[in-house]
Amino acid sequence: MRVATRANRGILSATVAASFIGLPLAVAKAQDPVDPDAKSVLEAMSGYLAGLEAFSADYEADFDIVTSDGQKLKFASSGNLIVKRPGQLHITRTGTIADVDFILDDGLLTIHGRGINGYVQLPAATIDDAIDVVRDDIGFEAPGADLLSAAPLNPDVTDLVSGTHVGMTVIDGVAVHHLAFRGDQVDWQLWVRDGDEPLPVRYVITSKWMTGAPEYSLQLSNWDTAPSISPEAFTFTPADGAKKLSGIAVDDAGQIVTTWE
Repeated sequence: MRVATRANRGILSATVAASFIGLPLAVAKAQDPVDPDAKSVLEAMSGYLAGLEAFSADYEADFDIVTSDGQKLKFASSGNLIVKRPGQLHITRTGTIADVDFILDDGLLTIHGRGINGYVQLPAATIDDAIDVVRDDIGFEAPGADLLSAAPLNPDVTDLVSGTHVGMTVIDGVAVHHLAFRGDQVDWQLWVRDGDEPLPVRYVITSKWMTGAPEYSLQLSNWDTAPSISPEAFTFTPADGAKKLSGIAVDDAGQIVTTWE
């Protein structure tokens, strides 16, 4: 799921309907410009995350699929992110319908479907290139794509029309800023740690113009901003019997459904 302008060509989104009863009046003023407090926190988060040479985090993701008969189904996955800028990345994604590794190293992106014991390898010089390859060539978004880029949710290149600082709350015992934004294509919310390490801990995107307003949500935990990373973390070693493929395709739920040699 992405809200950055360069990714608006293929936004995958989702949302659960929610009542704003009891929330501050500022939330209701959805057409107002971005208020200074919201922009300040967003810029601090973007700058801090962009400035990290390496980081790791665990994540849990949920996204909605609306069936042809109008039923909304929520799919869950979880995994781990290891990032070393500019050109190394390892993401695991495990769920009922997905069991995939994304590994970027030395200009080569490997997408490994553990369920089919097959993998495809594509050129990608940087993490941003890898994110684009996954979206444009495979057809879905890498987990947390907006937050992995060189300019994470940079207000200058994000689908952002208005926004507000909803207030402070607590997630996992830590004080966080709750931000709510509106864009042309999506509405999105972001929860950012207060203090000297303004890390994102929750991110929700709502596709407001899609039938059923599906939602994508990402919960981040166990952040490590100075991880000790083994070189093997970015090394792909095929399992016994693994088949190298020339391409893969996925369905709307992110499941690999087609392979070819």
